[in-house]
Amino acid sequence: MEKVCPLCNVLQLITEKCPRCGASLVDGGAVSAYMGPYSPYMDTQDLPFQSENYCLHLLYCPVCQYDTRSAVAFVTM
Repeated sequence: MEKVCPLCNVLQLITEKCPRCGASLVDGGAVSAYMGPYSPYMDTQDLPFQSENYCLHLLYCPVCQYDTRSAVAFVTM
């Protein structure tokens, strides 16, 4: 059985609202994708902000430009 991120694999959608303006937050993807050209392909345990239990995602508001990070728990498939 394999652990996967439900957001990266489109098994779950973001339902959170922006605390500033109330608009729906958008998933900007895994934070690892922003760290370097090969970081999305690295083992998650090698990255300092990842763990074997969660995937860190960037959530942002397209209306007011607010952004935050959210730890998304892996699911077992």
